[in-house]
Amino acid sequence: MSIIDKALGVFPTAAAVQARRLEIIAGNIANASTPQYRARDVDFKKVLADAGDQPRLAVTHPRHIDTPEQLTRDALMFRIPLSPSRDGNTVETHIEEAAYGDAAGRYLAALRFAEGALSGMRKAYRGD
Repeated sequence: MSIIDKALGVFPTAAAVQARRLEIIAGNIANASTPQYRARDVDFKKVLADAGDQPRLAVTHPRHIDTPEQLTRDALMFRIPLSPSRDGNTVETHIEEAAYGDAAGRYLAALRFAEGALSGMRKAYRGD
């Protein structure tokens, strides 16, 4: 594990997973009127737990670093609706909008934490 990996910690993975989660939730909202569509979401804790168990590899080949789709593949789950519709669609727009706002905030927070870590490394390198 490189010094940059140690300094950034889990934040790059968290940002990638939240970005993927934003895509999934946006898809749910887009399919709110599609019959038989089942709303999906990502189990964020499961993704981070799975990602934390694996050592990071040097980027000598594009497949050494998992894409957000690969990270979330096993943690994708269906959302259980509070009040299912008659046509079988499980998207509840108000729930999806709240989840989207939550994921957007968490995405920005992960980016800001990573930015802070990089800023600290720059200052230490320059001797500020």
